[in-house]
Amino acid sequence: MFCLISLRFQQPNNYDTNSKIKAVFLYNFTRYFEWSDNKKVGNFIIYVVGKNENLITELKTLASKKKVGNQDIEIKNSFNFDPSISAQIIYLLSDVSKSIPEVTSKSRGKGTLIVAETHNACKTGSSINFVVIENKLRFEYNKSNAVKAGLKTNDDFKALAINIE
Repeated sequence: MFCLISLRFQQPNNYDTNSKIKAVFLYNFTRYFEWSDNKKVGNFIIYVVGKNENLITELKTLASKKKVGNQDIEIKNSFNFDPSISAQIIYLLSDVSKSIPEVTSKSRGKGTLIVAETHNACKTGSSINFVVIENKLRFEYNKSNAVKAGLKTNDDFKALAINIE
């Protein structure tokens, strides 16, 4: 009986244990950046590129409870980058990391925060990159990439991150 109960509580093999933490980080990023006026109209869109059903579920749960300013949060997801989707945050999962240069070039100056989760993402165009250090989820930040994207933030945010220049 104990074996059956323990099997019920095991996570699926593809479960990302950091999904909930990443969702909260993404939401908190919305408070540290100054969004242009055209990004303050309609829904606040977080566009996830790649496959991570656990993260999408966590983001949708968060979006049902929270807002960015007076904007509802809308989660969009596709397996490949679609440049026709206008979003405030584009999150590139590790399985689509090769598209970081394309996404950053097509988003340059549009006030879109590019977030990734792969080695050297901040050096290839991402403004923020999730990393795991000593079993803790942290993030790198490249201010010059954020400026190129048309975003502004304060020094408080820079103090929270591992800074990459």
